[in-house]
Amino acid sequence: MDQVVFVVGATGQQGGAVAARLLADGQRVRALTRDPDSPQSRALAAAGAEVVAGSLEDAAAIDRYVAGAYGVFHVHPGPLAPGRDEAHAGRTVTDSAVKHGVAHLVYSSGLGADRGGQEAKWEVEQYIAASGISATILRPSSFMENLVTQSATVGVRDGALRTAAAPHVRQQFIALDDIAAFAALALADPDEYRGRTLELAGEALTPPEVAAEITAAVGHPVPYLQRPIEELRRISERFAQGYERINSGDGSIPEVDITELRALHPGLMNFRTWLERTGAQQLQPLLEQSARLP
Repeated sequence: MDQVVFVVGATGQQGGAVAARLLADGQRVRALTRDPDSPQSRALAAAGAEVVAGSLEDAAAIDRYVAGAYGVFHVHPGPLAPGRDEAHAGRTVTDSAVKHGVAHLVYSSGLGADRGGQEAKWEVEQYIAASGISATILRPSSFMENLVTQSATVGVRDGALRTAAAPHVRQQFIALDDIAAFAALALADPDEYRGRTLELAGEALTPPEVAAEITAAVGHPVPYLQRPIEELRRISERFAQGYERINSGDGSIPEVDITELRALHPGLMNFRTWLERTGAQQLQPLLEQSARLP
């Protein structure tokens, strides 16, 4: 398939993983970024992507870049960009995709978006469904990589794993590379994935189990220390609300059928596999930094 896929958020976590996967598969990628001179943007260009400057708030730019695309991958930073209207951006991308006859749209929403707490994502999902466009909805669970990239709030910090999850609660995780794999599958075979919503996870673990896996991977103890919800709330209300949902066990976060996902994508990683491939290497600098602290 030698057709262009327009990737929104191509220098972010999900968009970056999707762009990298598509490029590795030999796909042409048009990568949207706010800063085409950033190191991430330059790396994409070096890998063969067509890097274009713009934002989801610029409807004219979105319309221009969607034109001529076979497929679109859309993700929004959501709570990481509280000043940006996620629902409006979703409508803008969808409208342009419909206008220009895009063959397939993949939208990355959030796990349990239809059960409350993620109103903007659910609104976008409904808008896409009403538009009639061929589309797949991905609903990823917590990213394994967040234990690295969001260590100031939830992750490995000061030699320990710190999240606000209760020790007995099983939290579902997915690797970014696996989100990208499912996006690539849907874009490659729209007939198979049209109209489907895939809730994504590679494994469900309690916080002590996560800490034990990290300990085994890095070769020294990494204990689990539960972070008080109110302490997290002072940093991010949205993160606090997310962990309240995880801890509540009220059914607002569905249990993912990992066996079914692995049938679609046999390479789906569990947490140990992610650590062996990339995770431990990503976590090591954080642990070394804490070891150097007085």
